[in-house]
Amino acid sequence: MAFAGAASTPVPSRFTLCTTFVAAPAKASCWILCTRQFFDSVATSTQRNLECCSVSRARNFIRANSTANGCANAVSSTYTEAESREAKQAELLSAVDVKEELVTEEITGAPSCPVPDFSTSANHVTLLSPLGLLPESVRDENEYGRPLLVYVPGMDGTGEGIKSQLGSLFGAGYDIRCVYIPSNDRSTWQQLVDIILPLVREEVYDETGGKRHLTVFGESFGGCLALRLAQADPSLVSRLVLLNPATNFPTSNLLGSVAAQTGLLALFPEPLYEIAQDIVLPLLVKRNRVSTSGTEEFLSPLDFVPAGCAAWRLAMLNDLTSLSDSDLRVVSMPTLLIASAKDRILSSMTEGARLQRVLSNAKRVVLPESGHTALYEDNVNVADIMSSNGFDHPRRTKNADLSSVSSPSTVAKREEAVADEVMDEMGRILEFWRILTSPYVSGGENLPPPGREPRRPVLFVGNHTMFGVYDSAILVYELYLRGFRCRGLAHPGHWIAGLGGIFERYGNVKASQFAAYKLLKDGENVLLFPGGAREVCKRKGEEYKLLWKPTTDFVRMASRHNAIIVPFGALGADEAFTIAYDANDLRVSPFWPLIEAVYNRVGIDLDNIYPITALPGTNIPSPIPVPSIERIYFHFAEPIDTADFASNLNDRAKCQELYMSVKTRVEESIVLLKNIRESDPERELPIRLAAKLGRLLPEFAPRVTASQNGLRRLGTELENVMRDERLV
Repeated sequence: MAFAGAASTPVPSRFTLCTTFVAAPAKASCWILCTRQFFDSVATSTQRNLECCSVSRARNFIRANSTANGCANAVSSTYTEAESREAKQAELLSAVDVKEELVTEEITGAPSCPVPDFSTSANHVTLLSPLGLLPESVRDENEYGRPLLVYVPGMDGTGEGIKSQLGSLFGAGYDIRCVYIPSNDRSTWQQLVDIILPLVREEVYDETGGKRHLTVFGESFGGCLALRLAQADPSLVSRLVLLNPATNFPTSNLLGSVAAQTGLLALFPEPLYEIAQDIVLPLLVKRNRVSTSGTEEFLSPLDFVPAGCAAWRLAMLNDLTSLSDSDLRVVSMPTLLIASAKDRILSSMTEGARLQRVLSNAKRVVLPESGHTALYEDNVNVADIMSSNGFDHPRRTKNADLSSVSSPSTVAKREEAVADEVMDEMGRILEFWRILTSPYVSGGENLPPPGREPRRPVLFVGNHTMFGVYDSAILVYELYLRGFRCRGLAHPGHWIAGLGGIFERYGNVKASQFAAYKLLKDGENVLLFPGGAREVCKRKGEEYKLLWKPTTDFVRMASRHNAIIVPFGALGADEAFTIAYDANDLRVSPFWPLIEAVYNRVGIDLDNIYPITALPGTNIPSPIPVPSIERIYFHFAEPIDTADFASNLNDRAKCQELYMSVKTRVEESIVLLKNIRESDPERELPIRLAAKLGRLLPEFAPRVTASQNGLRRLGTELENVMRDERLV
């Protein structure tokens, strides 16, 4: 099978355990867990031959290194008796010396390295316990009655995807099991349900009939199976979590659907199938979201799936039996739908919105930067996502009654002024512009949890850029992807021009003296630019200058309604336009009387005169502003909780202090973004588009850290420096 990261890739030294799968047609399969000492003792001579998929190469490797010392059991105590090692070696060699045409999968152990906590036989569908992969120091075997989380994997069927999440999920209090489906299995959906349900029941119910709280977590292919498990026994499943479920595969991935219908994939020769894997991998994985240490050991799900197995499982995804709208309405347990906004395999955003409408008790959460295999990404933490959206399990003590455990009857929902479908429509409209401007967003970790209760309004305060149209819609959509629906305050002139209906459709309201006050009072999130129209109509030399009025009204208003203020900075739009004539130039021009009459008629302050810009790359004035394509940058600074100021609304000094704190953080955010932009290798449009294309091309060399990860680290370092300076 294709293995991204050739033999020359160094062994990741920070991992004490390495899981190697050998799963290909005419090749035996093994899952070997080894310690760092074992790998280091043979790495220089073998160059990671353990990664080879050939039976003969694996056999030679085992024979050549069967006497290596230091191989430890990850879960039970280390076998130290020489007789035990020799017995295990003989057993392993016997298992590996299978004929080349044998396709039945077996899990075997390396010398003195039995697979921990797994079933003794894995040539059938079963549940595996992956907790043996955790260090002994973090495990608490004596903790009573942990709630159960069952992970249902994607196309690979191995449970490999959950490895990076084990520590956080275990730390959140879960006992974890993984569904394992060997690649030679050809069970139908119903057969899988009939096999898995009894296994899950054994884990959920104890001998007295008590019941553990059960969360079923399904990813992609596993999302379809998880839904069918919930349908088959709704009383068993307390909560359901679905990550990019493939419930829309036939309509969302036409190429894969056609390949499944024709059955051609099963006939692929191995070299051609390996090439196909290399082509699919960049579509599955967002490379700039996975660090070097992660990608050195990363395997595409197809690395574990032979061509025949892939053809079978794709054909299963074409079967939408029991997944129609009417069928899914019986799923009533609280359901968390996690959708990757940049999924290149499935239309996960659209499908998440559909499932949210169909399922009676569902909530959708968007991962704004993630691809299809989000679990492999550095910054994705499923335990945190579940917790921040109210999907914590009930914690119990040792003497608690198991039968008393129950799940909430409903997911907390709020009737939003703008529906998900409308915001998703906005995203589709903006898609081409987002590709060109490639928005860079930093400081997302500073945003308050959007799903927390009780809900408090959030006031986003930042700088307005030239003309206000280059990046404002992008900002609103980026905030929506992160869980915030913002109501913007639009200039009344848009309604005079007949555009008011469009602005209102996407949540904007006509700016007035009390508009923001009313929105905050109603608990809405508000997007505010204190510089207003004056900051939109900049003059020469005013790029990114804050032209705010010296009034503290907006901080007093936020404090009165117990709002959280999130200062932010925006960069890029002011360079996109070259000013030919600003307001000062127009005042001394022969056209000033006409300009003055027009502005007075529509009721626009003469201080807010739109500049006339030049065509990009020229000095030719253009009556219609035509921008050059500059990259857009946003940074969200540390939020400011106004709760401390609620009793000091009449204290002018305190209000001024709060006002200056917000303004300072906006200015610092702009400075931070300028520094980030200076080091951005993808600032220029041609380089940016070439890099985007490059990340979609097959990768036949060991993976390296993408420039975007470096940019994010730089942004974090600069932000920390500014925070330290502000504290001083």
